[in-house]
Amino acid sequence: RTLPNMKSFSSFNAALFAIASIQYASAFTPSKLFSPRPLVLNVAATGSTTAFSLDEYLLSKKGPIEKALEASVKSRIPQTEKICEAMGYSLMAGGKRIRPVLCIAACEMFGGSQEAAMPTAVALEMIH
Repeated sequence: RTLPNMKSFSSFNAALFAIASIQYASAFTPSKLFSPRPLVLNVAATGSTTAFSLDEYLLSKKGPIEKALEASVKSRIPQTEKICEAMGYSLMAGGKRIRPVLCIAACEMFGGSQEAAMPTAVALEMIH
C-alpha cells in the first residue's frame, strides 16, 4: 500500500477542513430548509385543502419521543444503574430527533399510531 504524495494529501486535508468548518448544524433546521409559511396540500378527489406545518409537527413529536427515550434507559435493578446512567447521558444530550419523527410519520402515513411506532423510533435514535 502506498501513501499519497504530500501535495495531494495537503489539498485533500484542506478540502476536508473547509467542508468541516461550515456551520452545518443551523443549516438543517426546518426553518432553513422549508419556507415559514405552511405547506398547503390540495386533495383533488375531495376538493379540500389541508395546511401542514413541519415545524409544528416536529415539535409535537419531540416531547413524546424524549419521554420514551428517558423511559427506555431507566434502571430496573441496582446492577444496571451505572450503565443506564451513562446511556442516558449520551442519549439525552439533545438534538432534533429527526430519525424517530420520520419513523412515526411513516407509521402514521399507513394508518398506524404513534404508540405502535414508538419502540422502533426509540431504537432508531439509540442506534444513531
